[in-house]
Amino acid sequence: MFKQLVYISFLTILVGYKSQAQEVLTLDSAIGEALEKNYGIKIAETQTALVENEIYRGAAGMTPVIDWTTNLGTNLNQVNQKFVDGRAINRLGYVVAPNTNIGLTWTLYNGGRMQAIFDRLVSQGQQSVLQQKLIVQNTVSEVMQSYFDILRLEKSVEYLNTIIKYYEERLKITDERWQIGRGSKLDYLQSKTDLTAQFSELTMTQNSFENSKVKLNALLGAEPTRSFLTEDLENENTVYSLEILLEKAQLDNRELILLNKSAEINLLNQKDAESFRKPRLTFNSGFGYSFNKNNAGFLSLNQNLGLSAGLTATWNIFNGQQTQRNIQSTKISAELISRQKEELINQILSEITTQYKQYETDKKLLDLEIENKELAEENLTISLEKFRLGASTILELNEAQRRFDQSLNRLVNSEYNVRVSELELLRLSGSLIE
Repeated sequence: MFKQLVYISFLTILVGYKSQAQEVLTLDSAIGEALEKNYGIKIAETQTALVENEIYRGAAGMTPVIDWTTNLGTNLNQVNQKFVDGRAINRLGYVVAPNTNIGLTWTLYNGGRMQAIFDRLVSQGQQSVLQQKLIVQNTVSEVMQSYFDILRLEKSVEYLNTIIKYYEERLKITDERWQIGRGSKLDYLQSKTDLTAQFSELTMTQNSFENSKVKLNALLGAEPTRSFLTEDLENENTVYSLEILLEKAQLDNRELILLNKSAEINLLNQKDAESFRKPRLTFNSGFGYSFNKNNAGFLSLNQNLGLSAGLTATWNIFNGQQTQRNIQSTKISAELISRQKEELINQILSEITTQYKQYETDKKLLDLEIENKELAEENLTISLEKFRLGASTILELNEAQRRFDQSLNRLVNSEYNVRVSELELLRLSGSLIE
């Protein structure tokens, strides 16, 4: 037992020494690091940049297309010709025929399809930004919840150390009683077993505590072995209005905003599909030069230089009802999105109402557990003193210790539950980030 106590004392000194060299990671700084280094956020930023790179008028066909074509050709020909007047030509000739041409094609009108495509590209860029904000919101929520979990486990370790002190005192008393013949060895062995169980619980909790730090480091894009200290948070007991939260959620909930943007994009898809019902007008122009030199024919030299221009109108009369089907598909998609929106709103309002009630309940439970912890600790102190004086049995002391253990565990969980409930309220209502 003495070796065990020395080992724990050594760990305490070692942890204290390391603490002096460790950085203090506040919740705000953790969120800041996540916004800067989280891999999911970085990927979302890159995807947004990729989508925004495709937003330009040329991608919608609004600008003319200019092509320059140049060709250089040559031929060798054996020419054998006989004329009715008796003349004959027998000659090995060559032909040199270079030409170059600049052509311009410009769609002037296609039923509004160009504008619909461009507007859709802009909306898709906005949608990508909204998706990025949703990822940022969820990442911030994960970081905060992970930080809260670290605080919970850290407090659990602290409370377990407090509990162990009472178990050590109990072991000391039963040991002394057994040695002088006033107590049974069974009480001593039971006390030692209970203390060992507490050390086992402490070891497992410390392992969970370290693993929770590794999880937070992953969210922050930091090395898994990075060590840090946390800063405890005050329980602010913020008061929220359910009506305000419900109204705000219908305006600012990130998932709902994304769905509204999908409806907007689908409307542009419908305009795109309807444009195929209308004619298309294209302007074509070209400027070219050709040169032909032939030493074996009637013309030894031929040059052409000219400008051409024209309008081409096309109107699809029938394409197997493909246009009508595409239009109908966009209308069905609009109805689908509308129903999805109704379902999502109902789900969000239900979750906020449930979470609000849970938050209010968790706050009440926290107040009760704070008071109960004080009562349980006072009861344990009295029970331990009575046991020391021989005025109570080990069963009574064991019951007092059990109640104290439970009160500390409930208190730690209540603090955690209040913070997580509030966090979820803010996320659902779109209030977590701007």
